[in-house]
Amino acid sequence: MAEYFQTKHGMTSIKMLMLNILIAMLYMLTGKLSFALFQEDMIVTMTVFIPEGIALTAVLIYGYRIVPAIFFGQILLALDSGLSVVPALGIATVNAIEALIAYKLFYAYKLDKTLSDFRSLIGLLLLIIFVLQPFSAIFGNTILHFSGMGKESDFLQNIFFWWFGNMVGQILIAPMLLIIYFNTQSTKKPILILVALLFIGINYTVQVLIGVHNISLLLLINLPLVIYLATVNLSYATVATFGLVVSSLYLFHFGKGSFLGDINPIDGLINLNFFILSHTILVLIIGVLFREKETAITSLLSKAHYDALTGLPNRYMLNDEIERRIYAYKHFAQESAICFIDIDGFKAVNDNYGHDVGDKLLKKVAKEIQQVIRLDDTLLRLGGDEFLLILSYIDKEQTQELLDRVMKAIGSIDVIDHHKIEISLSIGVARCPANGLSVEELITTADDAMYQVKKSGKDAVIFAE
Repeated sequence: MAEYFQTKHGMTSIKMLMLNILIAMLYMLTGKLSFALFQEDMIVTMTVFIPEGIALTAVLIYGYRIVPAIFFGQILLALDSGLSVVPALGIATVNAIEALIAYKLFYAYKLDKTLSDFRSLIGLLLLIIFVLQPFSAIFGNTILHFSGMGKESDFLQNIFFWWFGNMVGQILIAPMLLIIYFNTQSTKKPILILVALLFIGINYTVQVLIGVHNISLLLLINLPLVIYLATVNLSYATVATFGLVVSSLYLFHFGKGSFLGDINPIDGLINLNFFILSHTILVLIIGVLFREKETAITSLLSKAHYDALTGLPNRYMLNDEIERRIYAYKHFAQESAICFIDIDGFKAVNDNYGHDVGDKLLKKVAKEIQQVIRLDDTLLRLGGDEFLLILSYIDKEQTQELLDRVMKAIGSIDVIDHHKIEISLSIGVARCPANGLSVEELITTADDAMYQVKKSGKDAVIFAE
């Protein structure tokens, strides 16, 4: 019965209902907070409208099933703010449609909700600035206007206030929540809280206790710290930015901080908005670019050191692996065996059935060998049909027994892609330290032993003397 209630997002209908209720309440409560601290008109705020960020995050993570939460959350907020039922329903409908547009366009352009690449981040920012918030501001204010809310002369101004407040709310909140949500392995919740509190404290100290009123100086103090944090962990950097922004808004609301000084409130508000956007966008862009660079480097290193076909370490890791075994003998007297492996009959498979079948055979051989060897043994692919197997802490008799099992496993491979094949292994073995204590000695000795097997009829193991 439980399977009947499963949704595509792996969540039962009951759980999805509870999630909708939770997000609807969160939407209303954060909306009340936004209006309490940043209110400009009845339901229009020029600075940060937090519920928009929460709504965008929810719909990108959970899909269209979360749209009812946005609809009812906005109705509750509008009614609580003094709107009558009809305009409240109208604005809630606009916000619900906005969420659906966000969901459709985000995935239509194949953007990544983890924001792990620059294209996805810029795509999300452009979607917010040029699509979602113009739609919301124009239609939302049109509903207010025809409901007799506000003066006609303030119509365009309110559209701007609505667009700006919602835009900042989405840019500040949505990327932060998405980055934290999809980076749980590298992010610890207690540290998130500590980072937020730390930067709130830094901001209060700089703006109130020290009394810095130069906005450029304020940016010069805060931005390098947050940008450095973005190169370490973007989740922590977005939370640091959130702490700076919210504490700045709080201080401004209560007539304190760097954004008042001797200038009038409107100029102070403009400076505050510049501070919010510059911090948020710069940290996001630099953090995502740095993370994308790190991912690219990791990918390149992986490609350089691992075989693309089998996923095994390649010849570029050969020296390191054998050096490690030599070190183990010199310091811990742990012996090892270096086994040079060549597939007998591989060329015939390639010639008769093509390289696609040959590639599948190589992957099958790698898989079969890995299933036989132990966790502390290492299999590498040197190229073509040649492999190197390094066995740890093993004597000659045990080596022979293990290699017999390897040969039996490979000998059992008789069909690839419905093609009948016949293969075996030629294996030459050099032992450390019996056959040398250098990488070159051990590889050359194992290779020579493997060629002795080839000359003597293949399908066998020879230990170098």
